[in-house]
Amino acid sequence: MVLIDRFNRPITGLRLSINSNCNFRCFFCHKEGLNQYQNRIMSVNEIERVVRILTKFDIRFVKLTGGEPMLRKDIVEIIDRIHNQQINEISMTTNGTNLAKLALDLKKAGLRRVNISLHSLNKERFKWITGVEKLEETLSAIKASINAGLTPIKLNMVVLKNVNDNEINDMIDFTARMGGGNSVILQLIELVNEGESDGFIYDEFHYDLTQIEQALIKRAIKKDLRSLHFRHRYLMPNGVWVEIVKPMHNSNFCMGDNRIRITHDGYFKPCLLRSDNYVDFLTPMRNGASDEDLAKLFLKAVELREPFFKPKYPLYCERYNAFNIVGCKNGF
Repeated sequence: MVLIDRFNRPITGLRLSINSNCNFRCFFCHKEGLNQYQNRIMSVNEIERVVRILTKFDIRFVKLTGGEPMLRKDIVEIIDRIHNQQINEISMTTNGTNLAKLALDLKKAGLRRVNISLHSLNKERFKWITGVEKLEETLSAIKASINAGLTPIKLNMVVLKNVNDNEINDMIDFTARMGGGNSVILQLIELVNEGESDGFIYDEFHYDLTQIEQALIKRAIKKDLRSLHFRHRYLMPNGVWVEIVKPMHNSNFCMGDNRIRITHDGYFKPCLLRSDNYVDFLTPMRNGASDEDLAKLFLKAVELREPFFKPKYPLYCERYNAFNIVGCKNGF
């Protein structure tokens, strides 16, 4: 049976960080909401076990993240083990490392699709943003993923003020050349005020996507609303879907959140933007906790889930069919 949290949000997905290391040095990285990294990391067996426990609560969608998940030498085995736990879909967010050579193996192991970070098509600008000269490797990863059938591929572009905000049309054209349609989708992502982008960097480089979205609306030949996070996406005349991701100050985004997060070091993390409500399951697991004990810790984490940005008016409560939740009774 699918769990429903206190704010009437079903929990059907898992965002699973499998390491803390990354070979890119993106200056705005939010580090999955973690301010500090512990040395411990979950083993393949521990990952498999926690996923198996969560499937008992009808979690059927898993997205792998890092750090950079492709830096784990056992990445193919991890995906194979997860795939065998009756998971409907495994996806992964990556910078493209090792994808050119492992895409087919990952597909065979059970990986369904990938999100690939691509913040610029300009070689020097790409290096400035990411700290590495790996644009060609990323482009090769995109092509290899298409050939392996890891689709729909989503190209993740964090839009940065006065850095790459003038590349959006170029990125739309590139997405079209890669296939567009339901094969390759462009995601324009708003900078998150978290991790390395906290404070000065956020103030300096945050770009409000409202103006871009208004321009897309005028050009679009079709638009729809994704149920996950209530995200809008727009179909351009050249066949490219452009999806807008605005997590900051966005109650729609939070009220549509159907995922629980797991950190690489074995904590349930109820919210990206909070660091004060983790639930440690790896320590009990390594100390001999039963599956039932670990399931109770998961239920505790679900109980702690709360939208970071909440709807401000009772009108929103009707939209989310949530009149019975405490927040809506108080009008948030």
